[in-house]
Amino acid sequence: MTLWMMALIGCSWSPQTHDEPVAGAALGPGDERPVWMFRQRGGTWSRSADAVAHRASSLGVGMQGDRLVLTMQCFWGDCGNEAKRREIGPPVHALTSADLNEWRPAMWRLVDPDDRVPIDTELRGDSVWYYGTQAGMRGDPAEHRQPHSVFRARIEGDRLVNPERVIEGPSFADPAPVTVGAETLLFLTTQPGRAIGLARGNPLAVQREWTGVSVPHAMMVGDDIWLWAQTVREGRMIPVRSISVDRGQSWSDWASPLPLDGIDGCGNPVGIVFQGDPVVFCVTEPLMGPRP
Repeated sequence: MTLWMMALIGCSWSPQTHDEPVAGAALGPGDERPVWMFRQRGGTWSRSADAVAHRASSLGVGMQGDRLVLTMQCFWGDCGNEAKRREIGPPVHALTSADLNEWRPAMWRLVDPDDRVPIDTELRGDSVWYYGTQAGMRGDPAEHRQPHSVFRARIEGDRLVNPERVIEGPSFADPAPVTVGAETLLFLTTQPGRAIGLARGNPLAVQREWTGVSVPHAMMVGDDIWLWAQTVREGRMIPVRSISVDRGQSWSDWASPLPLDGIDGCGNPVGIVFQGDPVVFCVTEPLMGPRP
């Protein structure tokens, strides 16, 4: 989640009576919030010639079977059936692909008796992790005053069920879990726009922080953990990466390996190994709010 998201938490309503996925409206290039794909082959990063999507934000990435799943927050206007939102729950939008060339829209609805909205969604196995905020809240979700809770809900068909709170803190957002051996490490924003943290242990508790970066995402590359985040340099959002080769005990300095020539910065980087290659997505969007 980025700090410019100054909108009603929820989705724009649609008059349709069916409940089909609507993220297809975000497919392909566009001027507003383009989503770029980077792929590393032979040690060299390259960027997609065109944006894979647009008018999307708050990216997450995971795998479901052999398909890559790119979750996102809707900025394309029609965010789904409002009657179904009231009847069942709020949607989680995604684009999925088996080859990174052809994409299909997907959607799940969260069934939550406490009527929370899932933000900063990350698919992991048969669950989706997210920051859950109360429906109807206004303003930037990162700045909501009530305690920020991170949840995990189980996927059952096209529903997310049995939401479970996994950690709570005054400003937590952007949960990014990664499994290292038998341990779950959870990276998350701890100070919106200014700092991220690493939570581990049982129960999960923040054990270290990095300042000057925000919106973390972690991926496993072999036995190494690649930690991505965003920072601001010369008025542009830049994706940066730190690597741990010892299960998260120590970390390299931040580096910016992605080629950004020809685009106006890129934030909210999320990555995964797909068919043997590291792949990263990020979004070019307005730079607003406090900067790291």
